[in-house]
Amino acid sequence: MKEGQEQINQTKIMTIRGEKVVLRPMTVGEIPIFYEWATDSDSTPFWYDDGVIPFYEQFTQDWGRHYFDGSDPHRGRCFTILIGNRAIGDINYNEINRNKDSVELDIIIANDTDKNKGYGTDALKALTNYLFQNMNIRLCWIEVVSSNIRATKAYEKAGFKPSFTFISQGKECKHMELSNL
Repeated sequence: MKEGQEQINQTKIMTIRGEKVVLRPMTVGEIPIFYEWATDSDSTPFWYDDGVIPFYEQFTQDWGRHYFDGSDPHRGRCFTILIGNRAIGDINYNEINRNKDSVELDIIIANDTDKNKGYGTDALKALTNYLFQNMNIRLCWIEVVSSNIRATKAYEKAGFKPSFTFISQGKECKHMELSNL
């Protein structure tokens, strides 16, 4: 896709407004900052609990271009979380399961200074409302390492409920869901 086409696709997806945050579709040019947040922030141990952090090339293969250029929104989309004009993290949805009209979410608030202020909760509420109203989603889900109390509380404040626990890489995790039914 040419750069001009990417800009046209960007304008098709409006920003999503919460009470405290604005979610703006990420662009291909923001992949390096997303990589930094995912691999070198307080969230890194929770995203890569096996301790193996991918090199940039592998990361960009795992996170396809559609997350950043809007070319296939049903396969997933990344959004920059903004406070004013300042980027504080990422929230995204992954490939939509049309059999269940469900989708997994991920979120990173990059710095401790931006945590415990309700930004993550607000971003989750804004994105789930968008998905329910515009993408015909009935169920959003997110997984969290049980020891990540701060994230668990943010998810609960956004309306997510634990549905089951499981063990991944030797750690207890929670599968949490928010339904639009």
